[in-house]
Amino acid sequence: MTNIKDDIIQSILSKFRFSDGASLASKASELVIKNSNIGFSVDITGIQAEEAESIRLEVQQKIESLEGVGKVSIVLTSNRAAAKTKDEKPKLHIDGVSKVILVAAGKGGVGKSTISALLAHKLKADGHKVGIIDADIYGPSIPHMFGLAGKPELDGNKMIPLQNYGISVNSIGFLTAPDASVSWRGPMTSKALYQLLSLTQWGDLDYLIIDTPPGTGDIHLSLLQNYIIDQVVMVTTPQEISKLDVSRAINLYKKFNIPIAGIIENMSYYLDPETNKKIKPFSGNSGQELSETYDIPMLAQVPINAGLSEACDKGGTLDSYLELLNINDKKLGFK
Repeated sequence: MTNIKDDIIQSILSKFRFSDGASLASKASELVIKNSNIGFSVDITGIQAEEAESIRLEVQQKIESLEGVGKVSIVLTSNRAAAKTKDEKPKLHIDGVSKVILVAAGKGGVGKSTISALLAHKLKADGHKVGIIDADIYGPSIPHMFGLAGKPELDGNKMIPLQNYGISVNSIGFLTAPDASVSWRGPMTSKALYQLLSLTQWGDLDYLIIDTPPGTGDIHLSLLQNYIIDQVVMVTTPQEISKLDVSRAINLYKKFNIPIAGIIENMSYYLDPETNKKIKPFSGNSGQELSETYDIPMLAQVPINAGLSEACDKGGTLDSYLELLNINDKKLGFK
């Protein structure tokens, strides 16, 4: 069996661009490789059919010229046909929320919760009304990071989110014991998410940040299938293994046509206190490589910072560390 490397194909796709400036890689689905045969689809919504077909043929020839490659099947798809499906379920808008930002990675241990909390503090410091929800049903950490505990009060059938540092917070961690083991199946997680998102009295928010769990399972699918999501921020670390998991997550969000605002590479380096030089403790350059492969902006490279880690552990304010995440409305793609 021939070993065809996914990254070689992705490299080829990233070199082709449509007339609107989008790279072919950003519109392509996940590759299906079986023996020596390769297949994938390309979303050509908004692209002229003649242009798309011309690029399809050129790319097909380029990939087939690689050693060991057999048949290459590239299917052109368009959302215009899907939009006409009568049975398509309408997605829910979260009352009072202007923009919903998902923070995701597909991999655990990359610091999604830290980035979510830091992003919430940064947007709040910029003068926005911000809320954050902990969608990690199995390992909620946002309550601890914001120094909050106890159950939300009720106003009718809606929960009033807890607040700290001027940020509204809700989490399954408020409704279960801190050391409780949550082992719910898909329907239970969907119900819990509905309660946290739609049965919370958020008031008027400019941004609601959703801190997601690792993987691309039930919780992610429930969010993407049932709610209007405005942007996704992807978090990675420099290592190759992180790039692989984040790639899978990117392909999931592309399938649901959710805009990806950009990539944040966490734990990129640390500053030597004596020389003030950047030292990279981990090998790899996954943030930049993902950015180039999928034509997604690189938003920030966040260093390892002991003070930030301690502030998160103690549930303290993160205002002293906002310069580590220099992201504003324009970088997120909002005007």
